[in-house]
Amino acid sequence: MIQRIAVLLLLALGLAGCGDALDPDQVRACRQTLPAVSLDATSITVTHVAPAGPPGMIRIDYRTIEAGREHHHLVICGFGPSPEDRDGTELNRLSTEDRAYSPIGLHILKRYWLDRHEDSSLADPGPGDTQADVPEIASSLAYFMQSFCNGVPNTAITMLIAVAYALIYGLVGRINFTFGDFAALGSFATVSVLLFAAATSPTASVLVVLVGLCLAIGLAVFWGNVVERLVFAPLAFRRGQSVLIATVAVSLIMQEVMRMATRSRNPWAHPLLNDPIPLARAGEFIVDVTPMQILIGAMVPVLSLTVVGLMRRSDFGRRWRATADDPVMANLMGISSRAMLAQTFALATALAGLGGFIMTVYYGGADYSIGTMLGLKGLVAAVVGGIGSIEGALLGGFALGLFEVAWSAYLPIDYRDIAVMILLVATLVFRPGGLLGLAEARPRQV
Repeated sequence: MIQRIAVLLLLALGLAGCGDALDPDQVRACRQTLPAVSLDATSITVTHVAPAGPPGMIRIDYRTIEAGREHHHLVICGFGPSPEDRDGTELNRLSTEDRAYSPIGLHILKRYWLDRHEDSSLADPGPGDTQADVPEIASSLAYFMQSFCNGVPNTAITMLIAVAYALIYGLVGRINFTFGDFAALGSFATVSVLLFAAATSPTASVLVVLVGLCLAIGLAVFWGNVVERLVFAPLAFRRGQSVLIATVAVSLIMQEVMRMATRSRNPWAHPLLNDPIPLARAGEFIVDVTPMQILIGAMVPVLSLTVVGLMRRSDFGRRWRATADDPVMANLMGISSRAMLAQTFALATALAGLGGFIMTVYYGGADYSIGTMLGLKGLVAAVVGGIGSIEGALLGGFALGLFEVAWSAYLPIDYRDIAVMILLVATLVFRPGGLLGLAEARPRQV
């Protein structure tokens, strides 16, 4: 039953990808043109924002008060590659209901209005009065709610990578430092599919999203199998931590290969389902959530229950626990520890690839160097929760996500990653077993 729910949720995520994604920066830039094209208006209210055909085209409907009378207008903005920033976009087309701006007219508008007023609140009429009906709450609560919503995707990625660490460490008592890079690999696979689809089709479809998901997980599992066979398996059952050093080397190799494949440029695609949905307000501050945040927030509990159910109730979970408790006896009973390692590695890299998929569909990009920090945060979460425990990894990932949200909201964000590493040291000193482990100075026993 749990597996069926997970499949249905993933299909819902794919179906949701059918809608066009709107880049919030492009929407804001288009919205800033409204005062310039409606100079006689004493009041401007945005009523609707939607895609206007191919990617990069945005239509904004709005109403104005001119000479005491209400009027309804629209603008259509087009965005294309920026000659100054090869990875960015800029406004290159603009039209209203009765005219289309010439290249010279558009240049004058950008040069003498947008460039001079981009930091002015008067230049941006805001997202409109569609948010006026949301409830009013205290400003401190509104700020925390917005920070929590923004932290959902990052928390989900950390939880998935933490479970990957827990699966391998719980089985053989070894750390594999490549899971963050497998997440980056899954992110690159997803963004490649999205960019290819954007170049061949004007709109994203359910097939594109599902292909991106399958490629992200499939590519991570395939290369995970290669790393497991050539590097991890020969060293996993030996004494010492040679496997730890080997996986650090593999991580560096993977990052360099991804850097060379992309020529040191991080590809970016339009994030999916990032239209804000207002929840509450505190004066002028609006708390909003995106459909993608909602889907990720709903998917993580289902996936968590699925993994926990798999480890507790399935034949795979029983064989995993038997091998973790006593690999010699498990082998004598017909359970191949080598086969269990391969299957566990495949599951762990699949979760890491899924984390990379989430990163791309939410943030819109891929970074070949981000794997190190993703892996370290996943390791911190696994240690905090009780490394070797699947439930502990999920709890640790959630706790670390809340920690990062609180730090980012109320303390200097520049020191957030340093604080995460300090949290790891404090956990190892004061409670080595983690939240669900033992307080003694030894790793939690499976």
